[in-house]
Amino acid sequence: MPDGTIRHPLLAYRIAIRPKNILCRLHKTAAHPISSKAHTAIPAVTTRHQITNMSDAIIELKDLSKTFYVGFRRKKIEAVKSVSFEVKRGEIFGLIGPNGAGKTTTIKMLTGLIKPTSGTMKLMGYEGFDRRCSQKLGYLPEISYYYESLTAFEILDFYAKLYGIQADRKARVDKWLERVGMSHARDKRLGSFSKGMLQRIGLAQALIGDPELVVLDEPQSGLDPIGRRDVAEIIRESQQQGKTIFFSSHILPDVERLCDRVGVIRQGRMEVVGTLHELLSAEKYVEIVLRGDPSQDFIGTLSENPEITLQTNDLTTAITLSPKAAGDLNDILSKAIAEGLIIEHVMEHGADLESLFTKAEKKSD
Repeated sequence: MPDGTIRHPLLAYRIAIRPKNILCRLHKTAAHPISSKAHTAIPAVTTRHQITNMSDAIIELKDLSKTFYVGFRRKKIEAVKSVSFEVKRGEIFGLIGPNGAGKTTTIKMLTGLIKPTSGTMKLMGYEGFDRRCSQKLGYLPEISYYYESLTAFEILDFYAKLYGIQADRKARVDKWLERVGMSHARDKRLGSFSKGMLQRIGLAQALIGDPELVVLDEPQSGLDPIGRRDVAEIIRESQQQGKTIFFSSHILPDVERLCDRVGVIRQGRMEVVGTLHELLSAEKYVEIVLRGDPSQDFIGTLSENPEITLQTNDLTTAITLSPKAAGDLNDILSKAIAEGLIIEHVMEHGADLESLFTKAEKKSD
């Protein structure tokens, strides 16, 4: 194995699927301190990956697709289909969608663990996934595999070495153990940890290298309410430190509370991308209930607008305004008063991320 290869943190995930003897050799190699000379002399990459301008977008995907061929008959599965979106520097971006929608596959392409079938990607200004991104990228996979014989301290120390951290490395490991609430298990072996404890360790390893971009796949999975709160606080702190956070989650209240922007993916396609205000405003509607006998002209004018629906009976008239018709509210109320109708109530029905998610999930059924 060429000198310097193991210093890239994401390599640990690639090697994790190899036979155990290779893992053992890797661990023995990584156990020796990496010299500062070796760390600073990261070789230049002379591949097709070239740095481009440092724009406001730290992630840019355009028509990114991934197709798998599985089984004896090589069944074609289009996991991700022409996905396009960008993530701006310094923001918290949440990716949500039903199970099997393509979230994890998208994240694996972002982190260079699998190659796209087609489309283009820019990460930190580089075209495609450049290995130089590894030192600036922290990654927590959906399912983490660690060396069960190592202690919590040893595994974080191992990842710190992969990042090339030398000065105060042990102090940094202890700091992150304390920050994720795992100081009490510092010297316990990972094989005895619960899923929630392993998730905390995984979050620490994603952040221990002080990355520019943090990619988290279901970071709150397996955590109790206190653990979810702690993760949310760490995500906010990371953003305040100038980091960009990209994460997927099924814990919708946390996504709604944390994210600057959200993307909804369904059956491999990105349905919508935008700020929470933009996405939720599109789902809001206003309901008006009038008592009295409206004129035919009043009813006819409202019926001509496709963004307005009417329900009438002998006593009341219910009018529903879509977001596009919300600007007509005052005019409708003024005409109703002029006709002598009684306004029983005017109510704005809000939307939340759960309703948006459920809508996408129903479409995928």
